[in-house]
Parts: sequence; C-alpha cells; structure tokens
Amino acid sequence: MSSPEIRLYLIGGGNLALRGIKPATVDVDVIVESLGGLRHFEEVLTNPSPELRTSKDLVIYVKVVEHEYQKKLGTYSVYKKLDSKFGDFNLDIFVRRVLKGITLTEGIMKRALVPTEFKGLEKLKVHLVSLEDIFLFKGVTSMGRSKDIDDILRLLEMGVDFDVILDEIKVQEEVIELERFEQFIGILFEKMLSIQKILEERGLRSSGLNKFINSLQKL
Repeated sequence: MSSPEIRLYLIGGGNLALRGIKPATVDVDVIVESLGGLRHFEEVLTNPSPELRTSKDLVIYVKVVEHEYQKKLGTYSVYKKLDSKFGDFNLDIFVRRVLKGITLTEGIMKRALVPTEFKGLEKLKVHLVSLEDIFLFKGVTSMGRSKDIDDILRLLEMGVDFDVILDEIKVQEEVIELERFEQFIGILFEKMLSIQKILEERGLRSSGLNKFINSLQKL
C-alpha cells in the first residue's frame, strides 16, 4: 500500500525565508489539513528516510512535550530538529487552525504555491501561503511580537493586495467563532495603527494601508 500524499502549508518567517525576503528563522510554522495528515507527517519525521540525511548524519526530529506554543498559539505538535550540518530549529505544526482561530480555508490553499526547490517531492507537497495570507496571520499575533511587526513592514515593502486580505477576513468571519473573530479584528486594527505610526515616523505613508485601516473600522 503506497503512502498518502502529505500537504504542508508554510506560514510565518520560514515562508519569507524561502522567498528570500528575510534571513532563516529558528522556528518553522506549518499547517496540515487534518489530524490524519498530522499523523502521516509525524511518521515521516520520526522515521527518517535516506532523503532526510545530511552529508554525514541523520536529521533527527524530537517531539517537545507541553511546549509553550501549544497553549499560546494552539499548535498540535512541536518538534525540535537536530541537524549537525545546518543547525537546529523548532518545527511548529498546526492542524487546520492557527492561533486557535484563523482557519486554513480553500482560498488560502488556492493562493499558495509550491516553490521550485520542492517540486520534485512526490509524496510531500510543501506550499508557501501567499504574502497576503502571511500578512493576515502576522497581523493577528500578539502586539508584543516585534519580529511580526518587522515582517509586516517587509511585506508592505514587497507589496500586498489589501482587497485579497479583506476578502479572506470576510471568509474567516464565517468560520471562526464570533467572539474570537472580534478579538482578532481588534488586534489587527491596533497593529495596523502601530504600523501606520512607524511609517509616519520614518516619513513614509501607504495609501493602501490607510484604506485598509478604514475598512477594518467598518467591520
């Protein structure tokens, strides 16, 4: 019996690093579509195949029990990657939902792309979610996460389609509990105001961001 296809969706800094937008990060965040997908992916991680070898050693993934991100962000599993060649990092795995709310929708999956370096993989399909969806994910994280502020500024510099983000917000409104959705919108609005202030302090402005903030006020 052949092994099933596993689809991963990279969000966060790992996605931006693969795009060359920022340096490599110590945490890689991925979403799988279901608990079944999680189970199959964990089997790949914990039973290293020849494809997971470096020049001398095996790449080993060790599951971290009761990691802080499981409570804060709603991760299902956190793995520590032990790699003597390229260095260690955490692999945070979400099932369908991130931050206990933002959901992997059909729109997010359709906008995602498979980077060239991963197109040769047969069973493991690695997708990069769009810049617009990264913007949304990072827009609803805690205000204290300064690295997310920096990443949002990078995304603004690259250019994002705010209409796509607004459309996805409306879709999320249909699939997230009302109280949770209102909480996310509040965080997103406050974070956008802080981004707007940073730009003003630098003598910059973004008409797209300003319109986006006005649209958030109407939700």
